[in-house]
Amino acid sequence: MEPAVYTGPKPHPRSTVPHFSLFTTPRLAHGPASTGTREMELLTALPFVLSLATLLLYLRRVRTPRRSSLPPSPPALPIIGHLHLLSSMPHHALARLSSRLGPILHLRLGRVPTLVVSSPRLAREVLKTHDAALASRPRLLSGIYLSFDCSDVTFSPLGPYWRQARRICVSELLSPRRVASFSRFRRTELRRLLGSLRPPPSSSYSPPPPVDLSARFFALANDVLCHVAFGRRFSDAGGGRLVEVLTEAQALFAGFTLGDFFPGLGWVNSATGLTRRLERNRAELSAVCDEIIGEHEARLDEADREEDFVDVLLRARKSPDLEVPITDDNLKALILDMFVAGTDTTSATLEWVMTELARHPRVMKKAQEEVRSIVGGKKEVADGDVDQLHYTKTVIKETFRLHPPVPLLVPRESVDPCVIDGYHIPAKTRILVNTYAIGRDPQTWENPLEFYPERFDNSDVDVKGQSFELLPFGGGRRGCPGYPFALATLQITLSSLLYHFDWELPPGVGADEVNMDEIFGLATRKREPLVLVARERAGCEFEADESTDS
Repeated sequence: MEPAVYTGPKPHPRSTVPHFSLFTTPRLAHGPASTGTREMELLTALPFVLSLATLLLYLRRVRTPRRSSLPPSPPALPIIGHLHLLSSMPHHALARLSSRLGPILHLRLGRVPTLVVSSPRLAREVLKTHDAALASRPRLLSGIYLSFDCSDVTFSPLGPYWRQARRICVSELLSPRRVASFSRFRRTELRRLLGSLRPPPSSSYSPPPPVDLSARFFALANDVLCHVAFGRRFSDAGGGRLVEVLTEAQALFAGFTLGDFFPGLGWVNSATGLTRRLERNRAELSAVCDEIIGEHEARLDEADREEDFVDVLLRARKSPDLEVPITDDNLKALILDMFVAGTDTTSATLEWVMTELARHPRVMKKAQEEVRSIVGGKKEVADGDVDQLHYTKTVIKETFRLHPPVPLLVPRESVDPCVIDGYHIPAKTRILVNTYAIGRDPQTWENPLEFYPERFDNSDVDVKGQSFELLPFGGGRRGCPGYPFALATLQITLSSLLYHFDWELPPGVGADEVNMDEIFGLATRKREPLVLVARERAGCEFEADESTDS
């Protein structure tokens, strides 16, 4: 894979003052006396000429803002600007541009001025130094329709409602105590997954068949999140209706929408049929959420009942301390935000980490030895064991580095102008942070294309948004509030897979033959499903619910 990184020196902003060549005054043809007089006249006039030139240059700068104050930009096309450069893998295309032009770019995507940053230093500028000025969100079409007028945590603009919604998520929905209480849901669904991987007793002596892990990871993530959010399993809910509606919503949230680059031209989305599809899915989401909310309201006062996300939000909206009232649509947006944001990123990361382990048996063996040494002879990995699995955590970090679940962080929008790296960034500029390029930056990482978890040994780089070399969950005030829950699910699932099973590629498939192509979407997934052979570890018994469909 071509390294998508910047390798040259940082380009300096072009000067805002035109370059002048200074010429010597030509020799005058009137003899010595005349020459002295002319020289005195020139010296007398020189201050006036220089003052006039300075004034003209100043007026020109004031009246005609120059593009040189903006970051480097490739040639653009009429109307569409730089849209043609994005391709189906925009994070790859933008990384290649950054390798040529530098880690900060200015693009015109349709009618939208866009800043792209592709280095840890510049990510820090965006997510920390100028966090307040760059912390709003553009009104994207998917957010308008499927987040009920951008009223979830992800898409809502900076302001009192967003601050209140985020506070509820951090302190109520996803507090450390609440995340720990969801362990039972994770454990139930994880046991189902493990049971589905165990071959039938009749085939215990025959080679086990390859298993489609991509499908199983997607089902696991959906079932865990659905259980936590709605109090029901995804695959059992509503006779398949919830499955269909939420799957369609996930598809509609994925990728770029042409209309988002041409604000005000609604006919673009109508002509493609997208508006009709969004309207239909919004109506279906609303109906499903009304049903779920109604069920929860009917049993809200029941004692000794474990709360899910809906229960917590219903209780929170009755609080007299709310700065902004929470409407029914706001409630639906917040519920769906927690579900949609978590499922694809969790399943995609599990898919990539197992892919890399299957391609690197040395790393697989080292991680398995650690897990099996810590867990010992117990029937399953306990939550307390995970804290001691240091190498397994470096494997997850290395996967995040090479395969960030969201390679282009959710777009930000500047509310105020600011200066980044010497360049002027106007208000209403859209900002993209390319975590894919950052993770492969040779100025940051030695041998950046190599899967080598040991690079994180004795490293203080974390995944919480404070280390700008590694941003799987974003950073700053718009960082993902659900990262503790996602990380807990990833760690217990991976360590359990390594503890209970030995893994290998299907017969005849070499490590270099595994297809590593991606599909860009809500999260970046493998283009081809991950298929591996799972061999149950000899002498290892575990508690497993085998009722999950294969």
